[in-house]
Amino acid sequence: MNNNAELWSKFKKNPTPILKKQIIMNYVNLVHYVIHHSKFALNNILDERDYFQYGIEGLNEAIDRFDPDYGTKFETYAIQRIRGKIIDELRKLQSKYKNDSSEASIESFYTNVSLNKSPDDEDGYTLGEIISNEEESVSTAVEKNEMKEFLMNAIKELNERDRLLLSLYYFENLNYKEIAELMKITVSRVSQIHSRIVKELKSKLLVLND
Repeated sequence: MNNNAELWSKFKKNPTPILKKQIIMNYVNLVHYVIHHSKFALNNILDERDYFQYGIEGLNEAIDRFDPDYGTKFETYAIQRIRGKIIDELRKLQSKYKNDSSEASIESFYTNVSLNKSPDDEDGYTLGEIISNEEESVSTAVEKNEMKEFLMNAIKELNERDRLLLSLYYFENLNYKEIAELMKITVSRVSQIHSRIVKELKSKLLVLND
């Protein structure tokens, strides 16, 4: 502890690359801690090496911005910065879905997502649930392929935020808390949006059956 305090004192007076490297080596375990104690690391969205790289960048930023005089423990501050950096990089995944309006993207979404994924506690609906609930009655009016095309078009008409949420939840297998962090909204808001989307799709299927 005294060694770290002395190192920080030297670094603040003379922030040389050598001193900074020593601080990074002293706290690199915080990067591993964040990676292995965060659920987003289990979703295989990024390679573990990528998580580590972004974590090191977050640690580097924490070292540059930390002021020991504020009385905050560096470990506490650094963990927040490391986690924040990784989450910021994950948020860049949003650009991946900006062009999801293409038919190929929607087709991929429809055929590959886990539509029957168990919903979180706040929600009682899944896409697979509304499809199976309505399939018997709908099938009397349209062929299965027509219903599939109808649902693809319905998803394609969703706004960018709604498509992103569906993609993160069903395709990337993120939970509500992780989606909330990525989209910078509350967990309850994620639940509300997901529930609304599924209900809207269900209503459209009912209209199709009329």
